[in-house]
Amino acid sequence: MRVAMILLFLAYTMVYILPLGVRPMATPDESRYAEIPREMLQSGNWAVPHLIDLRYFEKPPMGYWLNAISIKLLGENNFAVRLPSALATGLTAWFIWLLLSRAGYGQRTALTAAMVFLSIAEVLIVGNLAVLDNAFSLFLSAGMMLFYLAARTKEKTVTQRNYLLASGLLFGLAFLSKGFLAIALPGLILLPYCLIQKRFRLLLQSSWWVVLSTVLTVMPWAIIIHHREADFWHYFIWEEHIRRFLSPTAQHAAPNYAYVMMLPAAMFPWLAFIPAAIAGFRLNKEHRDLFLYLLLWFLLPFIFFSISKGKLATYILPCMIPAAILVAVGVLDYFKAGRKRLLVLGVVINSLLLLTGLGLLLYNQYLSNDPLYSATESIKIYSMIASLFVALALNIAAGFFSLPRKSVMAIAASSVVLFLMLIISLPTSMLDGKSPNALFEQVKHRIKPDTIFVTDGNVVRAVAWVFKRTNIFLVYYGELNYGLSYPEHKDRKLGVEGLKRLVAKQDRGELKHDIALFCENPCIPNTRAILGKDAQHYSTEMFSVWLKPYVPAK
Repeated sequence: MRVAMILLFLAYTMVYILPLGVRPMATPDESRYAEIPREMLQSGNWAVPHLIDLRYFEKPPMGYWLNAISIKLLGENNFAVRLPSALATGLTAWFIWLLLSRAGYGQRTALTAAMVFLSIAEVLIVGNLAVLDNAFSLFLSAGMMLFYLAARTKEKTVTQRNYLLASGLLFGLAFLSKGFLAIALPGLILLPYCLIQKRFRLLLQSSWWVVLSTVLTVMPWAIIIHHREADFWHYFIWEEHIRRFLSPTAQHAAPNYAYVMMLPAAMFPWLAFIPAAIAGFRLNKEHRDLFLYLLLWFLLPFIFFSISKGKLATYILPCMIPAAILVAVGVLDYFKAGRKRLLVLGVVINSLLLLTGLGLLLYNQYLSNDPLYSATESIKIYSMIASLFVALALNIAAGFFSLPRKSVMAIAASSVVLFLMLIISLPTSMLDGKSPNALFEQVKHRIKPDTIFVTDGNVVRAVAWVFKRTNIFLVYYGELNYGLSYPEHKDRKLGVEGLKRLVAKQDRGELKHDIALFCENPCIPNTRAILGKDAQHYSTEMFSVWLKPYVPAK
């Protein structure tokens, strides 16, 4: 068992830690969660998040704090910015192992569940990105696991109270990561669980320890932010919660069935084994309590996020934890009962999915008019084709193993092989389309210290991160519109007409500075006409830099 744990740790290191610095930083999300912590370190203001010196009230500060600490220790680089996400994913796997070990399900089952979690497609992808969802998912899921251990512990004991206090602390940290979801989701799950199980004393008496611990964890920062920024709670509650959940014009709006459509890709390769897992729980009556808890934990947040108007694939990341435990425990129970038919069904489904993926890749590359890979990327396309064949072979082999752990390892390995190859074989067009940083680095030597920076709302975070500048004007505003509404920042709300006036002042000799415009293509209408014939243009397919030099009048 110790060897298996060491091997899993080495696999985690290889998949989640070593690749962190390989890919360029994606915009807008990764550059946002790099720049806000950088500005925290620069200003010393750890209570109020700012982006290019503008108030940024979309999230509480915990995720920024974690990234800022990492940047402080490791420097301003991609690895440091992404490391907290990878560590949060690893700690989530450790909590899964802890839950099942402490709950009496055995070391092998616990280790299998951790392995399943780390090989889920969405977990693999999001765990390598600098986003806040990993920290939120860690704290929320760890709190849920400790509450389950408290529910299995004798009532009104010191051990139960400690579990509940620790659970509340973690829910508080989840609140500091993403807000009121850290209260809504546990309430949505734990209330029906306690009612169904008739755990009224746990619900009405012992659970107050959870509430007390959560409040005490959140209160210091909540008071500080209210004292410094009186408008924070109004904006945060209305815009980031009520409006995002209910408004048809909410950010990232999508239909209610969107997550159902995403689930096969998000849970690959394990969704195909859910029937076997459910059958396993039905065969082992001793695990019915865990099954109920996991089912509520998965379904109710999934329905909640599906009802919400605003949707992103990362929102359902917390659902992957109960799904992983359910699959691991259920499939092992199914194996122990001497059954295998549904496992073979899962293998067949995954094989068909992989063959479909292979067919689509080949069609796109060799028969379509717009292939993902360019003619110079033959090694990448061959590598992806080879990885799909390897994943298919591992998946098929899983159906022939007589030991359940070998089958689970083979299926997990098929997912990991695809992910590792994807990292090194992403098409250049896709990389360039998500990151303008390479372009910005190329023109960096042409930018003078007193150059006036103008950007659109899409690349402003990347500009600030690459050039270490916050005094930036905007032609389009996006999520920074609220920060720009404060009187002291209204002059930075330039707009296209404001840019024209700025250029006219430079032409008249009233503004003796270069002007640099950074934007996502097609930039602004009539860019060349606005900036003039002397403006220098540098671009990739997706991004542009326009540099208009100041030329003194002769």
